[in-house]
Amino acid sequence: MKTIQVLGLGNNRHRQLTHLLEQELERMGLAIPVEQVMDIEVILASGVDAIPAVLVGGQVVYDGRALPTRAEVQGWLTAILQPGHAA
Repeated sequence: MKTIQVLGLGNNRHRQLTHLLEQELERMGLAIPVEQVMDIEVILASGVDAIPAVLVGGQVVYDGRALPTRAEVQGWLTAILQPGHAA
């Protein structure tokens, strides 16, 4: 099963990032749920350097920088659709 997780504490940047992901998933016609991870122990164990962060298939694709562009998000989502991708 393909997975997308947004790690953060529910602040404005976390919500903006989640909204951007959900918009692009809908635009691309993908029915992949976006899981919100706000448990600090889980976040610390994930190995991200900063939050908010995005994990696709368990791999960190974004952490803490300026919010990603739509093109960056599309790249992540396209990558998980490639044949042979384990997510």
